[in-house]
Amino acid sequence: MKRKQKEKYKAKALKPSVKKHLRSLNMSSEYAYFAWCTRNHFLPSYEKSKREMAAECKAQAREQKSLQSQARLHHNPEQFLRDACLTQLDLELLHRPGWREIGDAIANSNRDKKQRQQLLALLVDLHQKTKLVFETTTLEGQSVYYIQALIVLNNYRSQWIRQPKDWTPNTHNIHGQFSSLLEHLFVQYEPVPAFMDAAWLRTDKCAKTYRQWYLHLAAGQNMRRVDVGVAFTKKMARHFVQAPSNYSIEAAINWAHIHALGGDRRLVEAVSASRIKTKGVTHPFWAAVVRFFIEHPMLDRVHVAPIADYLQAQKFAVREYVTGPGVLEKVLPPQPTLSMRGRTPDALLNQVARWHGRLAKSSTAENVFFKKSGIPEFRKKVGEKKEDAWQIRELLSGAALVLESRKMGHCVSTYAEACASGHCSIWALEYVTLKGTQKRQTIEVDRSGMIVQCRGKLNRYPTRAELSIVKQWSHAAGLSLSVYVARSVVE
Repeated sequence: MKRKQKEKYKAKALKPSVKKHLRSLNMSSEYAYFAWCTRNHFLPSYEKSKREMAAECKAQAREQKSLQSQARLHHNPEQFLRDACLTQLDLELLHRPGWREIGDAIANSNRDKKQRQQLLALLVDLHQKTKLVFETTTLEGQSVYYIQALIVLNNYRSQWIRQPKDWTPNTHNIHGQFSSLLEHLFVQYEPVPAFMDAAWLRTDKCAKTYRQWYLHLAAGQNMRRVDVGVAFTKKMARHFVQAPSNYSIEAAINWAHIHALGGDRRLVEAVSASRIKTKGVTHPFWAAVVRFFIEHPMLDRVHVAPIADYLQAQKFAVREYVTGPGVLEKVLPPQPTLSMRGRTPDALLNQVARWHGRLAKSSTAENVFFKKSGIPEFRKKVGEKKEDAWQIRELLSGAALVLESRKMGHCVSTYAEACASGHCSIWALEYVTLKGTQKRQTIEVDRSGMIVQCRGKLNRYPTRAELSIVKQWSHAAGLSLSVYVARSVVE
């Protein structure tokens, strides 16, 4: 309260009955009492009726009970889990980091009483053995609580072949414990590839399908013998389970398809850092593009992304232009019937180079502006006197992309539409000195927070020094770095 209000209260005397009431509420002073009344929507006055004092006593008792409940929740994880599963928990009382998110996840799960009791038994058992219940992991650049996966596992209990009470963790690594739990619950014969663990953490429209894939593999079945939505050949099925553990499930599909066609890991990672990733290598046209690269192994994989950008623009890109007040005109792609038949690497690279040249003169994207992605920019001073600096800044307009394209000799200006729609953001890595600014790399970050491309002038790979700065930025900004970018270094 303000000073004038304090003086106003001190100028009057409390009635004896109110003084006794104040002591029963354990109030240390008149000021504390009046502040409490204001906070709890009671009238701060010097006279109180018996009815008013009774109402205040009940309110104070409820407040004390609430505070005790909050203290109990913050010091007893098992009691928190019981209350979250079996009662209507007040999430506003939760202030311990992560507990509100966990309580919210449980509140949004199946409300069937039996299901909740089974979930509670599972969570309490796991909490006694591991910290898994309250931990998070990173999935495609986003932080995800394991509780989401544990709730899903509880819904699949009819598929368990062993009980969680018989499971004992064999590692201190949290994700290793999660993998071990999955293996204990579902796997009959050989272990399921580690990248399939993500099926239980995902919540997108593909998650349910991928969980069926996991159960199918856990039962010792071949990927060819299930309706998986992808036509797996015998070779694809064999290569799929051999994909690296740090791949996403979609990247593992690309790995299987490309290796079945005769490709290698370098081509897989180049494709995963190009537009082909979002289209899918199982698409008939892009499958033909992949076969083209396989048939020409001496074509440097640095050209995969630029060629994919060129083919996308020529065959699929539909552009929209405002030609008058309220008039929107659509322009069809230049070569909608384009195919890879009869093409040679040299001719295709010449076409890409001429296209880049036309893009450098084009201004069709210059009037487009983008919203900030929310990712923080980066600046690091270097040198003895700290006069020079590395900086990474976001490009927020089509004009900035066109300028970047002209300076660097690549096709980043074609990303204006993707940036405007929020599918990705484009960043410039620059070295700033007193003499001016040197452009070093252009960086693409996808909507999941993964750095998927990092290219210099004429699409060159980053140097070790440049990649080191990109890694520092990714760590500071909470981004992830694709395997392809992490390995693509020029000496």
